[in-house]
Amino acid sequence: LRAAGMITRTLLFHPAAATPLASLRGASRRAGSAPTRATPGRVVAGKRSRRPKAEKRGSDVAIPSSEATPSTPPPAPASSKTLPEEGDAPRGTSSAPPKGPPTDDPLPAVTRDQVLDSCLGTTAWMLGIAIILREATFFGRDVLPDAIGDWTATLPLVAALHPPFEPVDLASHAAVAVAAAATVTTTRSALLDAWPDFAAATDRSNRQVLTPLSIGDLVTVSALPAVAEEALFRGCVVPAFGGGPVGVIVSGMTFGALHVGGGRNVAFAAWASAVGCLYGTCAVGCGDVSVAIAAHAMANYASATMWLEKNPDVKLR
Repeated sequence: LRAAGMITRTLLFHPAAATPLASLRGASRRAGSAPTRATPGRVVAGKRSRRPKAEKRGSDVAIPSSEATPSTPPPAPASSKTLPEEGDAPRGTSSAPPKGPPTDDPLPAVTRDQVLDSCLGTTAWMLGIAIILREATFFGRDVLPDAIGDWTATLPLVAALHPPFEPVDLASHAAVAVAAAATVTTTRSALLDAWPDFAAATDRSNRQVLTPLSIGDLVTVSALPAVAEEALFRGCVVPAFGGGPVGVIVSGMTFGALHVGGGRNVAFAAWASAVGCLYGTCAVGCGDVSVAIAAHAMANYASATMWLEKNPDVKLR
């Protein structure tokens, strides 16, 4: 009891240990309202806070503590793109020139054998079809409908082989063929200067076909297609459609439609249709397909020689 009384007097009257009760209560409230910041190594609420590592042992890389002032972000790296120099193409565009239409490109080069093989092959199958159809109407004239008729008699391939045929007829037929070829050649020359699309198609086709040929080959590629095409289109299509104006127009339009391709465009097809109608008119007017054959062959040869004169860089062997 004596000891307890001494402790009580010490707490009440000792100036260093005396703390009023109200002060203790106010301090308790302030401690509860304000967050307590724990310093490294001190015990807060019964837990020991972790001391942040200022530097990783054994490494030169420093790890900043959570209380360090945040550093400013590093500047963004400079862009590697450079400004376009003078003469460079703008962004999003190509420096290559725009491609033109496919028909403006030159045709691939071919060899002499390829040209002659194509010419002979086309002539063979077209002429073969024409002969078979015409002979079928001849041998089937007694069983076929009258509307079909005998094409060999309606429009002979060579009228001189079907008597009666006078020598004067031969001269007149030759004159018609020459006049038709001259008309085609003159008109073609004028159109080459006035119709760029037609000129471009003619140049592409002739350059591919004529470049590898010799002078003797020029006659071959001019005559053989004329024989086959006229035998089929004028010798078969014209009589199949009555042998009159309707047959002439149908054969001409079909002839022109088949001239699209191989570097030849719609302009060339239109020209071929008109020329086909002219050849059909000559054949029907003279009653002789050979007139159209002769005119076609002469016009082909004249067209080739004219083109070679305008293109001296192409030399026939």
